Amino acid sequence: MQKKILGIFFLILFVSISFLLYKLLNQKIEIKEDFAKVESPTKIIPPQEPKETVWIKEMAHKDSREFIFPVNELFMQIDLQGGDGGKVKSFRLVIDRADRYSLFCIVQTLSSMRLSYVVIKEDKTPIVFVQEKNLKALDRVVQELEKYDIKSKIIEVFL
Repeated sequence: MQKKILGIFFLILFVSISFLLYKLLNQKIEIKEDFAKVESPTKIIPPQEPKETVWIKEMAHKDSREFIFPVNELFMQIDLQGGDGGKVKSFRLVIDRADRYSLFCIVQTLSSMRLSYVVIKEDKTPIVFVQEKNLKALDRVVQELEKYDIKSKIIEVFL
């Protein structure tokens, strides 16, 4: 009888452990899955250019021989009278071409070397006068302009 009771006890124990394991292994577990949506980056549309900046494009297509000061009125005062009342010795920079790029390079070079200069437009070619007494500085200007493929020379003039 003890064997029957022990057998029933093991059977009940086996059934209860099996039932417990069945319940543990077959539980419905709620899993919330969130997936990030992959979106392609939106194309950034550049803002339309206002009409005020359209003048840059117009200037790019202008004839290179036409040079206009970007002001309505230009006032210059140049003292060409020497101390003795005679003519002032100055130097003229003669260039092989007079397009906008060349003028820009010339003006930037003269400004960076801190030389006094005047640009005068006569007909289609501008004339550049440099007021400097040091000939070495003037030779340096010619050498600097050669870096930009601008052939130039210095001529002594009296104004």
